[in-house]
Amino acid sequence: MNHATRFVAPLLASLALAWGACANAASHREAPLIALDPAADTTDVYAFVSYDAANLQRAAADRKVTFIVNVNPGQDPSDGPNYFNFDDDVLYTINIDNNRDGVANDVVYEVRFTTQNRPIGGPGGLTSPVPYLGNPHITALGGLLQGITALDGPGSEGLTRRQTYTVTEVRGAVRTPLFTGSTLVAVPSNAGPSTFPNYRALAAQGIYTDAATNIRVFAGQRAETFYIDLGAVFDTLKLRRYLPLMHENLPVHEWPVV
Repeated sequence: MNHATRFVAPLLASLALAWGACANAASHREAPLIALDPAADTTDVYAFVSYDAANLQRAAADRKVTFIVNVNPGQDPSDGPNYFNFDDDVLYTINIDNNRDGVANDVVYEVRFTTQNRPIGGPGGLTSPVPYLGNPHITALGGLLQGITALDGPGSEGLTRRQTYTVTEVRGAVRTPLFTGSTLVAVPSNAGPSTFPNYRALAAQGIYTDAATNIRVFAGQRAETFYIDLGAVFDTLKLRRYLPLMHENLPVHEWPVV
C-alpha cells in the first residue's frame, strides 16, 4: 500500500493532499537498504493541477493542486492478518518549492500516524489479535461483528486496530495544525465484502476537508498506475510478447504479474 497525500496497479499505501526517516527519491523495491523499511520506502511522488471540472473552471492562479506520496510497495489488499500500515515512527512530509528558487521548503506538510488498539465492545473489552472483525453471518458478541461501515463511531467497532493521523502545515517558523477538531482515520485495507459490506462508501469517508483552508486529505491503501511484469524482468529479462518479442508463445500465466 503505498501511503500518500490525495487520491492515489500494484497496491500501495497512499497519502494524498489537495492544496490551493526522510526519503528524497522514488524506488520500487530495488534499493536494498530502504527495502528493509517498507513503510518509509517512497515509491512514487505526484504533483498535478487537480483535473476535476470545478477546479478547471477556476482562474489559473486559483486552481488547486494535488500531491500524492506513495510508500510501502507491492501490496495485496487481502494480505492479512496484519495488512499494511503507515509507521508511527516515520514523519511523512511533502516539501514544496513555491517561489521557483529550487529549494523545496516554502511550504511543508507533515503527517504523523498513531496506531490504536481498540478493545472489542469498547473500553474493558477483549483485544483482538486481528485488526478487522466483521461478518454478518456471525451473530456472536451482541452484533458487534455485523461488518465495518464507518471509520469512527457506530459501525466502526470492528476496526480493532486503527490508525489516526495529524497534518501540520509549516511555513518558515509558523506551524499550523490542520483539521483541528477532526479525527483523521487512515482507510483500512480491503479485506473483503464480509468485513467491509460497502468498501467504496467506507473509503469515501476517509476524505477529509479542513474548514479553515479547504485543503483535503486522504490516507490509505490505493491501486497505483505503476505496472511492470516483475516476475519476467527479474527472471533475467525473460520478457513476454511485448517490448522486444521474446518467447512469443509463452503462456501469460507462467509468472505472477505485479
